[in-house]
Amino acid sequence: MSISTWEWIRLLGFVSYFYFTVSIIFGLLRKSSTVKSHKNLLFQIHQSAGWFGFVAVIAHMLLLIVDQYEPYRIAELLIPFASDYQPVLSGLGTISFYLFLIVFLTSDIWIRKIGFTIWKKVHLAVLPAWILSLVHGVFIGTDSENVYILLFYWCTVILVVIIFLIRHISEHDKKKEKVMKVKPN
Repeated sequence: MSISTWEWIRLLGFVSYFYFTVSIIFGLLRKSSTVKSHKNLLFQIHQSAGWFGFVAVIAHMLLLIVDQYEPYRIAELLIPFASDYQPVLSGLGTISFYLFLIVFLTSDIWIRKIGFTIWKKVHLAVLPAWILSLVHGVFIGTDSENVYILLFYWCTVILVVIIFLIRHISEHDKKKEKVMKVKPN
């Protein structure tokens, strides 16, 4: 049994979302003060998952060009909302791709040129990119009627939100401790 191009497109879109989610989770965990050991391992997983997700999304886009059922033109992939098929949802996928691309370029290529402060602000674009990829996948994905796929999407959202809140609370507590140490009694 061979897998059709359309099935590969769906699979690669799903795989890219999965790896981007893993990357975000481990990126959030790495900087959380609740996880003090294995920060290098967490960073390696964060970075590797991000690259796997990026490669998968590029393959997803390239297969859209050669698909026989609903082929995309290159312009439809690169210009947001230019697609004939589901222009808004396709456009959200394109914007998500560009945001991920900016994060990758600034993280692995230009970080020394732009400096840590700017990099950190740009790196936050990964969260809107992930949200747009979620919306793109849920609403344009032909597997989204599958209860297990929807359960997976919900679980990823809940997990990312919980870890984000843990990290935020952890950072808030850390700042509070610094202020308490600075204040004289």
